[in-house]
This record gives sequence, structure tokens and C-alpha cells, in this order.
Amino acid sequence: MELKHFSAQKREVVSCDENMNPLTQQIESKLKELAQETDDFRKSEFFQNYLDTMSKFWDYSYQNQLLIHFSLPTATRVAGYRTWQKLGRQVQKGCKAISILAPFTYKNLEEEEETYFHPVSVFDISQTSGQELPAVDVELSGSDFAWLWEKLLSFCSSKQIPVKLEELGVNGVYGYCTKEGIVISSLHAVNSQVATLIHEIAHALLHRESSLNKQQKEIQAESVAYVVSRHFGLDARSMNYLALYDADYKKIMENLSAISETAKEVIDFISFYSSTHLPDNTSACSKTRSVAIAVLSGG
Repeated sequence: MELKHFSAQKREVVSCDENMNPLTQQIESKLKELAQETDDFRKSEFFQNYLDTMSKFWDYSYQNQLLIHFSLPTATRVAGYRTWQKLGRQVQKGCKAISILAPFTYKNLEEEEETYFHPVSVFDISQTSGQELPAVDVELSGSDFAWLWEKLLSFCSSKQIPVKLEELGVNGVYGYCTKEGIVISSLHAVNSQVATLIHEIAHALLHRESSLNKQQKEIQAESVAYVVSRHFGLDARSMNYLALYDADYKKIMENLSAISETAKEVIDFISFYSSTHLPDNTSACSKTRSVAIAVLSGG
């Protein structure tokens, strides 16, 4: 039976299932699992309620983000007074409003549309009280995968990808990747840092010269993070993250080729250097598989 692999740029037919090496088969299986979990999460009532809530928040411009930061550096989610009321929350007495600029369009005497900006007041969620807002959880707790963090740093060093930890604030930023390297938030648990680093490594390997849109880039990067994390036994909440980017089974599987190749590159490297030093929480099956990969791939 022929198995078709799809990528964003081309379609190609690869060898039969029985001719695929065990790691490639495992990656494809994990990716199908992720795709199905993402589909299920997107259909959940909780996620639909989350989207309904998030639709009430503005997509603020960079200039307004600066105004918000200078007014209240710890702000994470802002909205107007009436919007908070619609969400079942009330602005607390004595709280100072954050001023941003809102656009207003009107027609001049020549019936031409013109836009001007004037200040409006918004408030951060920390300045309100009331009903809890739904939240999509992507945070991982614990530090038992610190060993994997060290191996990932070795991989980055071999690829000449600088990595550093920085305080990225409390606005939900876990990390980012630029041409200069990878930055990971120092404010989250080690296991979250590990999962984020794998995600950003995928960006570094796949997207430095890429013309793909943001959705495709995030689907590829988070899918790589899921496959690599699960291979070494780290829990992953990638289906929650991917659902935020409107990913579904079809969109994930269309990127199978890029995801599989990148995940295999990372797994092969880590397995080769860790084949005899995997921690006790890694299954015997995984240990055996890692040794086999190291021998067959030569690193």
C-alpha cells in the first residue's frame, strides 16, 4: 500500500509502510494521534466557550501594546469597562484606567473617509473581579526532564543556534526564535522550558528562510515538539496550543514530511548521546529503541 506524504510545497509518494524504519513509523503514529486529539479538542464545548470569550478582546496594535506596558507592565489581558461587565467581571473601585488610542472613521465634506485616533480607557484583568474566564492550559509542571534540556542545548550547540534564558514577563510568552537565536522564558517550570525549546528548535530548523504563513509554521513547530516530547516520555498539551491556530487533522497531516524529518533529526541526536544514560522514568522499550536508532543512524 502506498503512503502519501504531503508538505506545504509539494506532494510525494514514499515507500510502503513495511519499508519505513521504526522511528519514522512511530513519528507518523504520534502525529496521527496528535491530529485526532486536536480535532476532538476543537469540537469541545469548553474550547468554543473560550473562543467566544477571546473574541471580545481587541487585537491591539504594537503602539497600543507599548502604551499598555508603560501604564501597567504586569498587564496580561485588557478590555473596556463594558466588555468586562459583559464577561461577568466588574472593575474594582479606585483602579486607574489604562489609556490607549482607538481609531474612528468619518466622512469629510468631500465624502472621503478619514480616520483619527483618540484616547479610550481599558482595564487589565487584575483590576477586575467576578467570573473566572476560560483558559487553555499549555503549561507543564515539574523539573524531571532537566536532563533533556541539557541534551537539547547540546543539539543547539551542534547547529550553532544560541540559546539563552530571559525574564520575558508575565504576559504568557514562553519563548521565541529569531535569526540571532532562541530565547526561553526563565519564569516557567523546567518541563515547560523543555517543551518550548523543542518548539523553537523546530522554528530554527524549518523557518529561518521560510515563506509559510504563521499558521503553518506553528503547526509544524508544535507538532515537532509533541512528537519529540512524547518519544522521550514528556507529557505534552500540544492539542490545546494547535487548536488556538485553527489546526485540524487535515492541516496537521499535510505537514507530515517536514514534521517527521525534523523530529527524527532531533530524536536521533539525543538518542545517540543518551542511549546508555536515559533516566529511570524512560521505558525499557524506549531505551531499546534509542540504542537501535543510535547504531543504525550513526548519530
